[in-house]
Amino acid sequence: MSRLKEITSTERLLDIIRHKKNDINESADKSKIDPPKKGFKSTASKIIFVQKSVTIGIDIGHKYLRLVKAARLADNKWELLDYKSVPFTHITTIKSPEYINFLKSEINEICGNCKNPNLWAIMSAAKVYVRHIHIPKVAKKQIENAVYWTIKKETPFDEKDTIFDFEIQGEVTEQGISKWLVMVYTAPREEVEEIKGMFSQMGLPLTGISITPFAIQNIFKTGWIPQADESTVAGLFIGNDFSRIDIYAKGKLIMIRGIKAGINSMVESLLEKLTGPRQGISEMGGNRPPINVEQARKILFSLSPDSPPLTKEDAGFELTEEEKFETVLPALERVIRQVERTFEYYSASLNYDRVVKIYVSSAMNLSRPIIEYMGKELGIESDAPDPVTYKMPGITKVIENTFVSERLALIPALGLSLSDNAYTPNLLFTFKEKEKAASIVRANRIIFIVFIVAVFISSGFFLYQIHEASQKEAVIAGLDKQVSQYSSRVDQNLISQMVASSGKQQQMSKVYSDRYLGMAVISELSLLTPANIRLINLKTHLGTVPSGKGPAADSKKEAVKEESKNVVVEGLVFGDRRNLESTLAGYIMKLEASPMFRQISVQKNSIEPFKKSEVLRFVIDMKIG
Repeated sequence: MSRLKEITSTERLLDIIRHKKNDINESADKSKIDPPKKGFKSTASKIIFVQKSVTIGIDIGHKYLRLVKAARLADNKWELLDYKSVPFTHITTIKSPEYINFLKSEINEICGNCKNPNLWAIMSAAKVYVRHIHIPKVAKKQIENAVYWTIKKETPFDEKDTIFDFEIQGEVTEQGISKWLVMVYTAPREEVEEIKGMFSQMGLPLTGISITPFAIQNIFKTGWIPQADESTVAGLFIGNDFSRIDIYAKGKLIMIRGIKAGINSMVESLLEKLTGPRQGISEMGGNRPPINVEQARKILFSLSPDSPPLTKEDAGFELTEEEKFETVLPALERVIRQVERTFEYYSASLNYDRVVKIYVSSAMNLSRPIIEYMGKELGIESDAPDPVTYKMPGITKVIENTFVSERLALIPALGLSLSDNAYTPNLLFTFKEKEKAASIVRANRIIFIVFIVAVFISSGFFLYQIHEASQKEAVIAGLDKQVSQYSSRVDQNLISQMVASSGKQQQMSKVYSDRYLGMAVISELSLLTPANIRLINLKTHLGTVPSGKGPAADSKKEAVKEESKNVVVEGLVFGDRRNLESTLAGYIMKLEASPMFRQISVQKNSIEPFKKSEVLRFVIDMKIG
């Protein structure tokens, strides 16, 4: 599991030096930089030297591919490096090879030369079920089971088809009992595997998959919106067919609710106002020809200053801004009432703090009057989540010159580019993977501790050996000194006497050896012969003494003795017929192991009858010495 990186003061100093170098390079090349245009990527990444780990947020929409590139700086701060917003005008189907090649090309282009970027992709929030539950404060090992069976009881699901994950968000009190507040979310496994497989097919493995509410949560948790991590705020997204309310308390997602009203509801309201029920006459006066849905949508979108104004050929050209605004009020009121009831349920029924601010975004270009009207009706502060107001390093030079609508559309990808497994829910890295990663970390720590202990022990033993060596060197030096002071009285006569005495002792030893050799042979055989082997004949040849005198005769005598010392043993092996030969083989091995016998050879080996049984008769010849 990745964690928030802590750096030393030295690393901070290096970061400052590097940023100064980058600023110098940027000011030198400033004249070469063209201002970013809507629908095209900026060129800021060409002049920023990426020194930290890079994360790419990927938002694949219905009509646009939006990519945001960010890098982590010191103290959990991030820097925006680049962005891309590319339309799908030339793509026929999302399952075509052309679509895969298009995604791969655009992602590789924004990655540039950065090595091993973290790729995070967004999947539809409508397909991910998020809810919060309370569980008793159980032991850590039992939390998983408590969460699993609680959510399984309320909303049954099949683990084979569903990815299940949870996050402990803090401690709450319910009816005077302290419990854990747990965020639980489930997602269709097939959907996640499809997204993961698509990126694997491109050779760009994903680091994580998340949803837009979690991406916005990243912005709160990393502290880019002032006071958002200390109060309760809400995010309202107005989509085409539905809207979504997200409530965040101290930077944590606490509640998600969907509303079946959106842009299409406003379009229908506008059609109803302009055409009138079966009359073809506007309630605002004047005869007007009937308009279609596309014309009504164009009128609605013209409320935004970012959208092109209506021309004389367009329907609704003669309408004022106030008249256009009044046409969408019925649908807007329905959305506001749903938001209001959601806030009341959140604060009254769940006993949470009141929402103090709402951030409004939409799939269309929202006008400022709509945002202000919603805040006024709800009685709270309202605003659009414009990234320029976040004051993130690099954000002004990357997206400052873009339209507000384009900046608002980048919010999901921007939030996802701030992702980290330490605080971002990841459908590819659930609690099971986190437990495995934690186990690996613990094992690595144990190995490291054992290694350090071994190093200390080895160092102590090494120092001890050095001390012992120094002491022995001192002893050797003292003995050398004693030897140098000792003068022995050795002369030629003394050495001759010592040689003669040694020769006599050797002769006496040889005489005794020859005299008792036979007894030694018999003693050795008696020790080595087991009870089921009976020796019936023993012949020894201890050598012959040659005739003559003198040194030549003595040397010949010694040679004859050396060559002719051997013993011939004849015996019987008793026991089971099947084990006779193995018993003899074991006996021979014992004889070979004896230091007295060598060159052992079996001269005879046969089975013979003996007293109504069979025995193995053998004859063994072996050398002595």
